[in-house]
Formats: sequence, structure tokens, C-alpha cells
Amino acid sequence: MRKPVWIALLGLVLVAAGLGAYLWASPYLFLRELQEAILAGDRARLERMVDFPRVREGLKAQINAQLLKELEKTQDPFAGLGYVFAAGLINAFVDAFLTPEGLAAIGTGAEPGQAPKEEVRNWRLKYQDFRTAYIHHSNDPQSRLYLERQGLFGWRVVRIDLPPE
Repeated sequence: MRKPVWIALLGLVLVAAGLGAYLWASPYLFLRELQEAILAGDRARLERMVDFPRVREGLKAQINAQLLKELEKTQDPFAGLGYVFAAGLINAFVDAFLTPEGLAAIGTGAEPGQAPKEEVRNWRLKYQDFRTAYIHHSNDPQSRLYLERQGLFGWRVVRIDLPPE
């Protein structure tokens, strides 16, 4: 009678360990899938993996904040006019950046579309906490794609942080 209980407990422990391992490995599996989608240029798969509206708005806000910070530093009376002109170009820049080619350029220092897509193979992943992780290029840990846990095992890119330049 004791043997079936022991086998059931062992089975439960093994299932729990397997689920825990998959829970820990899930962002790494997501990173591999994201790399494959970028290399294949699969926009439909990227749509499922990246929250483009949220990333787009965050990136626009980040660039606008950086432009305003630069505007405050200058004494040029025409700087405000330059800001208005630059602000109009932000949408075009963000749209060019949020493509497979643009994402591949993160952390390389190259313009969107100028870096080879194979650069995504140099991405690394780091956990921040249970719900958040980020991806960065091995040569540039400051440029990051932030991932947020979706459910228990799913992940999605929700933010891009670029270093101020």
C-alpha cells in the first residue's frame, strides 16, 4: 500500500520540477522564437510577440523626452523650430525602427536596416524579476527590449529602451 503513495508523490515532484524548469526557461525559449521570427522576416509572428502599439508609444515618448532635454541645454532661439521639425520625423523613425531589420539593429550602433539580421544571434537575456526580463546585444547592454510575462509561460516585448545619444 505504501508503494503506490510513494510513486504518486515522486510523480508529483517530477511534474512540479518539470513545470518549474519550463517556467524558468520560457523567456529563453521566447528569445529563440523572436530571433527566428526576425531572421525569417516573419511580420505576422512578430505581431504576436511584440506589443507594437505599446512599444511605439513608449519609444516616441523616450525620443521626445530626449529632444526636450537637448532643447533645454541650448541657447539657440531657433531650437524650438528645430524641435517642431524633429518631432514630425519621430513617427517615421519609430516606424522604420519597428521592423525586423530595425529590431536587428538594436545594440549594434547601426541604423535600422543597416545591420545584418544575424546580429540578433548576439542577443542575451537577463531576468529582472518573475514578471520581467530584458534582451540586450552582447556589445551594448544599455539598449534593451523589455519582456513582460503574459500568463504563466508566455512573454511579449512591451518596451524598448535606447541609451541617450
